[in-house]
Amino acid sequence: MTSPTVPHPAPAHPTLADIARQAAGTLPLTAYILQLLGAAAEIEARLAAAEAVFPGITRLTDEKPAALAVYRAERRNIPYATFTTREVARAWAEARLRRRSLPAGVTTGWVPDSGDEHADEDLVLFGPGRDDESMTSIRITVLPVRADYDPDAEG
Repeated sequence: MTSPTVPHPAPAHPTLADIARQAAGTLPLTAYILQLLGAAAEIEARLAAAEAVFPGITRLTDEKPAALAVYRAERRNIPYATFTTREVARAWAEARLRRRSLPAGVTTGWVPDSGDEHADEDLVLFGPGRDDESMTSIRITVLPVRADYDPDAEG
């Protein structure tokens, strides 16, 4: 004699698997499912925006802390603004420099402290002469953002 199959009660709210089946046309489209799909779309948009600002932020795990940084624009060691990308920090610093008049033929360039891709860098003026170079006292400082505390880490 076989035991009768007991049907499982329907869940109070559809699961993600139920929503996936709905997409295949097997579950009726309800207002609740539309709300869930709308919320999921909003979450995906927010995650995409966060990922655009801080690459890697949406893939944090307990085993692997984030390798994130912000970029502080400063002048004479006085912080002015902090940005999420080096490019934006550079643009801000260059715009600030261009507020004052520069001599004709002068160009600007960024000189890193080292060959490391995460090195701090200084905005330098290069004059019309071959050896004419001067510091502007504008600097981009890279500040790591830590997702957790490591008592064995430096700093």
